[in-house]
Amino acid sequence: MSTTPPPPEPYQQPVTRGDSSGTAPSAQGAPAAPAYVPPTTSKPKGPKKLGLVAFVVSLIAVVGGSIVAFIAGMQSTSLAPYADGGQQMEPNTLPPEVQQAAIVFGILTVVAFVVYAVFGLWGFIQGIVAAVKNRGRGWAIGAIALSLLGGIVVGSALAAGAAIGVSA
Repeated sequence: MSTTPPPPEPYQQPVTRGDSSGTAPSAQGAPAAPAYVPPTTSKPKGPKKLGLVAFVVSLIAVVGGSIVAFIAGMQSTSLAPYADGGQQMEPNTLPPEVQQAAIVFGILTVVAFVVYAVFGLWGFIQGIVAAVKNRGRGWAIGAIALSLLGGIVVGSALAAGAAIGVSA
């Protein structure tokens, strides 16, 4: 009696994904597990309210700051006759009503840029949060851009108000 092992069973080639059967038979005859499906990479979108609020706040910053800056620029009308060729004005030699106009001009200019800074910073930060969390990403990117470029608009409104006030 010999103790030789039985001949090995023929080697079966693995079934590729291109086969029409869809599943490969395993060694025990049962179907193989389905192919690996990677999880979706996109997070579920939340409501767009966060990005929309950031955009509205940024818009309030730019529009509100621009309106106050334009009014401040119009207040500079009474200071124009005293600005001679780039010479420095002496505040004590100005009439009292012109001194008051200069104070109002200064206060309104500061208020315009404080309004822009507070609301613009709020819109900028909330826009970043909304963009990262994918909650109104389009509105959030608009809010970020508006917050960053709004200072140019507010400064231009101040200059426009001053130019219109002086020319009138």
